[in-house]
Amino acid sequence: MSFPSIPPRPADAVFALNKEYNLDPSPLKISCGVGAYRDAEGRPLVLRAVKEAKERLLDSDPGNEYLPIEGDAEFLRLSRELCFGSDPSGVQSVQSLSGTGALYLVHRLFATYGSTKKVYFSDPTWGNHKAMALAAGLEPGTYTYLDSRDPCKPAFDLKGMLASMDAMPPGSMIVLQACGHNPTGVDPSPSEWDAVVSKCGEKGLVVCMDNAYQGFATGSPDDDRLAMEKFLASGQEFFVCCSYAKNFGLYGQRVGACHVVSPNAADVVSQLKGVARTTYSNPPKHGSDVVKTVLGDERLRKEWVDELGEMAGRIRDMRAKLRAGLESSLPGTSWSHVTSQIGMFSYTGLTPAEVERCKRESVYMLSTGRVSVAGINEGNLERIVG
Repeated sequence: MSFPSIPPRPADAVFALNKEYNLDPSPLKISCGVGAYRDAEGRPLVLRAVKEAKERLLDSDPGNEYLPIEGDAEFLRLSRELCFGSDPSGVQSVQSLSGTGALYLVHRLFATYGSTKKVYFSDPTWGNHKAMALAAGLEPGTYTYLDSRDPCKPAFDLKGMLASMDAMPPGSMIVLQACGHNPTGVDPSPSEWDAVVSKCGEKGLVVCMDNAYQGFATGSPDDDRLAMEKFLASGQEFFVCCSYAKNFGLYGQRVGACHVVSPNAADVVSQLKGVARTTYSNPPKHGSDVVKTVLGDERLRKEWVDELGEMAGRIRDMRAKLRAGLESSLPGTSWSHVTSQIGMFSYTGLTPAEVERCKRESVYMLSTGRVSVAGINEGNLERIVG
């Protein structure tokens, strides 16, 4: 290998956009790109329950010893309870480096033991999904997710998705986002989830649930686990990759879990541990200690759920005001999709050229037109809709 022969890698779109925003000298600049919650004044939020948990940990000093390769057992038990509503038999887990790390573990395992290298993501999907699959030696493909008849009003296309699934080779992996779909904010209804679950079983697909926003979509962790509950009830084997970045505000702590639902879960987990050991050895401790403290204390857990409701409520309120402002500024247009979508993001339907125009006015969003609604507040709404 010759170091000078190594070409530069293109910048990640989200982080490149954030860099542009940070370099913009305008005092009126607005960031609607990065998927991180901001309060009504546009500031990062430390949840009250998280703050108290950190204070408790500071007082009790749990130490800095290595965790086992699979992570903290109590954290994983509480994570399973949050994900499934109970700690069901036949489910075993590995702590991971947030949801991204969990997906990486599953991709590496599938690259070794899958009957095919095919892995399918929604079109569109989170920008890192396909890159991670390629890095693991897999062959990423896509399935229909949005109804393309009116690109300005994105809506779920169940018929198109089921047709795409029919064309997948048996044994392929399908990655499904559990709730608060990124980047569209468009989620299947309960009956649509039933159809998707049934088709996965019919086709013999390997299901990997990407559960990055539980509690952040509806404001209720219980309601947001609908898809996991349906797959669990179906008797199918599947993975769930959980992140605690968004719902606990622990973006920089990289807290996650990979749950394996299978009669052979113990052997599967042993192989996931092998991937973990040769990649990062064992998971970080502080973030999982925080989550464990909150979920394991009845009062703190209730306060955390209440805070999730407050955050989701603020996002719903800003959706309504964004829609009203756009329809007022652009008479004769309908922006009903902004309020029908759910979670942190809105797929606005703006074209890349329209996004560039917004950027010239120091309003930053991804070129796909994806907006982080959490970045909108009463202080910047008028500039955005104007």
